[in-house]
Amino acid sequence: LSGEDAYRSMTHVRDDLQLMLEKPTIYLYDQDMGKISTTGLHLDDTIFGRHEELYSLKECYERSVSGDTEFALISGHAGIGKSFLAYEFGKHVKLSGGIFLSGKFDQLQQGKPFSALATAFNRYCDMLLRNSELQPVREAMASKLKSLGRDVYYLTKIMPCLSFILGSDQNDMFCDGDCVNAQRRLQYLLCQLVEILSSSSAAPVTLFLDDLQWADAASIAAVSKLLLNTGSSSQQKRFFFLGCHREGTIDSGHPLWKLVRDAELVGVSCASLKLGCMEEETLNTMVSESLCVLPRLTRTLSNVIYRKTIGNPLFVCRLLLSLSKERLLYPSLSRRRWEWDEEKVMSQKLPDDVALFLTQSIVDLPTDVKTSLFHFSCFGSSADVAFVNTLERAFDMRVLRENLDIAVDEGLLEKTGDQYRFSHDRIQEAAYNTVSADERCLVHILYGMALASLSARESDDSILFTAANQLN
Repeated sequence: LSGEDAYRSMTHVRDDLQLMLEKPTIYLYDQDMGKISTTGLHLDDTIFGRHEELYSLKECYERSVSGDTEFALISGHAGIGKSFLAYEFGKHVKLSGGIFLSGKFDQLQQGKPFSALATAFNRYCDMLLRNSELQPVREAMASKLKSLGRDVYYLTKIMPCLSFILGSDQNDMFCDGDCVNAQRRLQYLLCQLVEILSSSSAAPVTLFLDDLQWADAASIAAVSKLLLNTGSSSQQKRFFFLGCHREGTIDSGHPLWKLVRDAELVGVSCASLKLGCMEEETLNTMVSESLCVLPRLTRTLSNVIYRKTIGNPLFVCRLLLSLSKERLLYPSLSRRRWEWDEEKVMSQKLPDDVALFLTQSIVDLPTDVKTSLFHFSCFGSSADVAFVNTLERAFDMRVLRENLDIAVDEGLLEKTGDQYRFSHDRIQEAAYNTVSADERCLVHILYGMALASLSARESDDSILFTAANQLN
């Protein structure tokens, strides 16, 4: 090591050796720079600077395991890492033998009751169906649900996968048009479903709902019933609720406000965690571990990034990927490590708001990729591969999936199993806003009419029917 990289203190030597001992795969072993030069920078799912908050969530959860009824709310500005912290906590729940259900409210589907709740429970039912080892759990669950009578089949209206678990004909199911009674019935049935799920688990059922600022009143009322009707009277009724919302979006007129107030009145505790931006030292640790370069060598780069992003995690990630794409941050085959042009990085002009930065990153994409992202955003934050294939077939969008894969490579979308989803709701917003409001309205109308028409002709194609409902 020479020049600016040279050691000037034995303290730095000691610190670097300690890091090599503790994290050899990051700081000691050679990186495959040939492969990295082809694939570019990849950011993993390591959590940085949130250990105290994660510990607080675990403590709250453990009290719930002990029999108390508690819930937790995470707040913070967009891109601050709320969802990331929640899913990291979800890993702890699963490792402890608990059930972790997750759903996300969508800005474009605020008028669709129970959307996030339905997604959370339906995904769990789908997992039970896919895992052959869980057949005894499925059968026990179906038996207990059927004992509730015919009303239980109302749940299949919002959880299609549950119908395969119940396995009974529902054609003769009675339907009434009373919206209030229908909501109360669903609230009651959800409470019964959680009780049945918790009886088969050694730990509470944990429900995580993201983006609560867009939650509908019916969903919050259902969560309130789950919180206040489970967990206190019986060891079989255990439920833990975790929610995320953007800071400054919940006022006295929002249904979540009433939930917190009602919970306090009956003695149900709420742990509120407010996330802030990363501190500069935490940001340097993130940059250092992402690049596998010792922290003392990345400090100057981190200082520049911190000044430009103020430590917003989403902004930091997008900026690092952008620098890599523009070759201002590049793998050096001769030095076998990442290098950067500090002056050019410093001269990069960035907008003050992460949303503007994301919008610009989408605007710079090829036209057909940008168009595909817009059309995908019209249907919400995520969609299955089967749905994307249906769009391609129904509307002759032959390169839709190919373009979405390009967006995955750019880090704008994530592809997990058979599902595409936006990496962040701000990215979905940016993609959706690339088209004017009038054009967006027209696209929704045309899609809705076409999909409704197609689903009427192809009655066996539930994907088309679901898509038409999503666009309403």
